[in-house]
Amino acid sequence: YSVAVRALGYFQKNIGPYPYKKLANVQSKTRFGGLENANTIFYFENSVTGKGEQEALIAHEIAHQWFGNSATENDWHHVWLSEGFATYFTNLYLEHTYGRERFVKQQLANRDKVIRYHQKVVRPIVDVSIEDPKNVLSPNTYEQAGWVLHMLRQDLGDELFWQGIRHYYAKFAGKNAMSADFQASMEQVSGKDLSKFFQQWLYQAGYPKLAVQWKYDGLKKELQLKIEQLQPQAQFDFPLEFATQGSAAQFQLHTVRIQNKINEFKFPMQSAPKSLSLDPMVKLLFEAKIEQK
Repeated sequence: YSVAVRALGYFQKNIGPYPYKKLANVQSKTRFGGLENANTIFYFENSVTGKGEQEALIAHEIAHQWFGNSATENDWHHVWLSEGFATYFTNLYLEHTYGRERFVKQQLANRDKVIRYHQKVVRPIVDVSIEDPKNVLSPNTYEQAGWVLHMLRQDLGDELFWQGIRHYYAKFAGKNAMSADFQASMEQVSGKDLSKFFQQWLYQAGYPKLAVQWKYDGLKKELQLKIEQLQPQAQFDFPLEFATQGSAAQFQLHTVRIQNKINEFKFPMQSAPKSLSLDPMVKLLFEAKIEQK
């Protein structure tokens, strides 16, 4: 459990003072991997191996001391304010400690888990139709909610994102909060209207499923791109980055705005790209099939 010291320091520095008098990490008989009791976290019995293998789990449970224990959702339907935060802040801690590659690995694994879950269940993150509190805990409120925070960070930029996080926590430390309270904090700090962002990513089921077709027109010297949203739910509105590879392994980054069911774009280009890849910087929760015409 010695790795807990690093995680504790990271969250204190970036979120706010640790909210309790002590932090005990305890080997226990819990049936969960970890149970984030305030100031005394229980971990499963075989978590102690001498190899420090549970650092991500430990970081997750320590993050809960701020989000879930101190600032607590006022309704179980908003449990993403606990679990989504702990999931994403674990990844932020791993990025700080081990670098960008580890962070990307975690984000991609979380995206894959969301996609697999949605093959069976399609629900919004905040789903007030759920009656059994146990059913609010799913990849929706863990991994998908973590992705919402990641996309919010891309939308606002690192500086405003962290300012908003600290503002929200300082206001609701030792209190209860709802999703609207978090939205209000981020809007107050950023000066942006985030209603559309939160509406589509929190209260609308699913995520963008894209069919992408591209071809190069040699006569017009242009790249032609068609992107169709296939999800049966309402359409999403979001920026999408893609990269084209030219000669000598040179890559060029482009950004388009996806707003409609069918979106078409043209880009002047002197020669045909060798390849096209979506979301190379890992900023978006989506899935896609790419076809070269």
